[in-house]
Amino acid sequence: MKSYPKKWGKLFERYLDEYLPERKDEICARADREYRRLLTQMPDVGGKENMMASNMETWFSIVAFYEASDHVIDGKAFETIYEWHIDPLRFLGKIIDANRSKWVYKLFGIIYDRYEKQLREHQAKGEWKDSWGIAVNPENHKEGYSFHLIGCPIAKHAKENGYEELLPHLCRTEILGGPYCDYWYVGDRFVTGDGPNVI
Repeated sequence: MKSYPKKWGKLFERYLDEYLPERKDEICARADREYRRLLTQMPDVGGKENMMASNMETWFSIVAFYEASDHVIDGKAFETIYEWHIDPLRFLGKIIDANRSKWVYKLFGIIYDRYEKQLREHQAKGEWKDSWGIAVNPENHKEGYSFHLIGCPIAKHAKENGYEELLPHLCRTEILGGPYCDYWYVGDRFVTGDGPNVI
């Protein structure tokens, strides 16, 4: 059984089936070994108890296949793989109308308020030292749901290990040198004093 996460493993394997079928077995075996090695570098992000920790597993999957393929499965390839990852979720946009229903923002509030509380509790005990910090709605937006993630262990690992070229394919903010990652979820139509805006 492979050590890399099954959900990402299937997508990387699909990519290999389509683009590098003759190297699939070799690359998967090498990626498995590389992923195991990367797990020894796991920062203190809380493991399964921390809902954010799976982001490091995703990052290590990317690096493992990048190295195992001799950099053929690069950031551009991951963009294709990521599109496959979100394809099954696109139907949610037809079910949830964030322009009318506000419950989804309340759900975000419950999830991230819980994370903020967990983070404080664990860090007070000297745990989760490397996890993402969070500031909920620091800019006081009235629409949607907003938060900043502060301190990125993925960016830190990438910069310390020479994988910065992969970062622009994952994020556009803190990992590229900004002070935080800025998330603001809104519907695709909302009204400000200047009229309708598309976000």
